[in-house]
Amino acid sequence: MSQSFESLDRLLRGPVRWRNASPDQGGKRRRSSLAEDLRTIARVTARTPEVMVRISGKAKGGKHVEEHLRYITRNGDLTAEDESGRLVTGRRMVKETAATWMEGSALNRRSNSRDTVNIILSMPPGTDRERLLDAARQFGRETFGTERSYLLVRHDDTDHPHCHLTVRSLGFSGHRLNPKREDLQAWRVAFAAACRVHGVAAEATPRRARGAVRKGKRQAVFHADKARRSTVQKAKVQQALAAVTRPPADLTEPDRAALERHAMARADWNQVADELSQASAGTGQTLARQIRQFLADMPAAETERMQLRKQLRQHLQQQKERHDAKPERTL
Repeated sequence: MSQSFESLDRLLRGPVRWRNASPDQGGKRRRSSLAEDLRTIARVTARTPEVMVRISGKAKGGKHVEEHLRYITRNGDLTAEDESGRLVTGRRMVKETAATWMEGSALNRRSNSRDTVNIILSMPPGTDRERLLDAARQFGRETFGTERSYLLVRHDDTDHPHCHLTVRSLGFSGHRLNPKREDLQAWRVAFAAACRVHGVAAEATPRRARGAVRKGKRQAVFHADKARRSTVQKAKVQQALAAVTRPPADLTEPDRAALERHAMARADWNQVADELSQASAGTGQTLARQIRQFLADMPAAETERMQLRKQLRQHLQQQKERHDAKPERTL
């Protein structure tokens, strides 16, 4: 597998290059072994469900912190757990927790500093909710528990089992949590590992390894789309409409770059499959065949812009066909 190390690195870690672990960011970062990478490949190509770890927002100031803790606990009706395993129930305990978190909050605080980092941990419908909560407990304890305070609460109000994890930015040692992209991927990997420990099949690979081209929507954009008031989505539709009503043009640079990344991912998968197929052990050849099937089932690359343009072209063509099918009116 010596020639495919670079391919494996691109597939499983993508553009993220993890730094050495630092106490103010949380999470453990280490380079996985080849055996671990092969196990990951087996899970990915078997289409193991992907975890979702999303930073949903932040709270600034005591009032905002209390409002958010009241929101995730449904005004104290839902039981939350802190980093020590203590149960937090009722409005009074929620209010006291928010006040405690704000004590000494001026330490290392800039004018735009956040006082919490609000995280959602989610899995697809059908996932065992109790096991998900157990995995979230382990993730919170191992990633943040020794360095900072947090509240964890499970919500059962949607088909997607999910937990809210609100982490106090100011750590016990005075370091502030300021997550970067590599931290988010490290959290995804850690949460997927915790899920597997508790019997939940889960993986945390970059989009490109799965053949996904479109990015997930940010929380604010998602809710704006749902309420049909998204200015971002309106702008995208207007751009797509302008593109389909003009003479055919080349792909935009972002679309071209996305397709190139998709093609490179397929090439990397083929590189790994080629080397595995030459292995003497039957397991390597089996995994190679699994990769080939995974590639065969991978959908064609299509960015959100490309999808919008295709849908608008189909809509305009249907309108034209309906117009042409109308009988001409005679005087």
